[in-house]
Amino acid sequence: MMVFWGGVALAAGLILLIIWLPVIRSGSKHKHQPAADIRDRTNVGLYQQQIALADKQFSAQEKQSGMLDQFKQELSLSLLQNMQPQDNSRQIPAQRPSWVMPILMTLLVLLIPPVGFSLFGQYAESVDYSRQANTDPFVGMDIEQIQDRVVTELQQRIRQSPGDSEAWFMLGQRYLNSNEFDNALIAFERVAKLRGNDAEVITAKAATLYYQAGQRMTPQAQALINQALQLEPNQVTALMLQASDYFLNAQYQQAIDIWQQLLDRDNPQINRAKLIEAINMARMMSSTK
Repeated sequence: MMVFWGGVALAAGLILLIIWLPVIRSGSKHKHQPAADIRDRTNVGLYQQQIALADKQFSAQEKQSGMLDQFKQELSLSLLQNMQPQDNSRQIPAQRPSWVMPILMTLLVLLIPPVGFSLFGQYAESVDYSRQANTDPFVGMDIEQIQDRVVTELQQRIRQSPGDSEAWFMLGQRYLNSNEFDNALIAFERVAKLRGNDAEVITAKAATLYYQAGQRMTPQAQALINQALQLEPNQVTALMLQASDYFLNAQYQQAIDIWQQLLDRDNPQINRAKLIEAINMARMMSSTK
């Protein structure tokens, strides 16, 4: 904080110097103006004295010959030369410096830092919060530890809001990924009670039964997939599960047909590159049969 205010004070000092330096210089020039006027009056006085003295010293003959006039012209030129710089400066009248704008700018410079800090002073706290929010909470954890951490957080969320169907669904997926199939089925049944047996929930149940059976399509799992596809013919997870089972059972053309169907629909949920690789693999395996 001390460094911040020190920087603000230094910046404000530099800005004030830039604002007031021209005003100070202009004021000093104005103060020196009377000295120039005194010099001009002195030169004029000397000129008049020399003219009067010449009238007395020059004889009538010299005056008639034009010597006096020539001398006066020389004195006049000398006077003009002595006063020329001052005359040029008088072409632009000297003005007193205006204090209004410097004072207003000074007030702005002095007010901006505290006002800005009052408005944006919490910036550092916001940055710290953002860093904390963006910090990976799973640094240094293995897959099992991450799964346990996520499950614990979801369980806590469900305790706070037992009717949170999204939290129940994510918890079921975590149990499925951890091969805790019975717990996964319980979680998905809870989701079905909260929001109904939609195609996504039915497919999740089918996937749980499929992997619980060791990646075998049991009649119950197949019935659930058929039910999900009746509700939603383009249900991606159900179709992918069906295609994977076809592939594992060497029914390559059936798997290719489903994968190609997903590609043709251009669904943003699918990974097109992976699907194309799977189709090519199935074609290669089919050609070797």
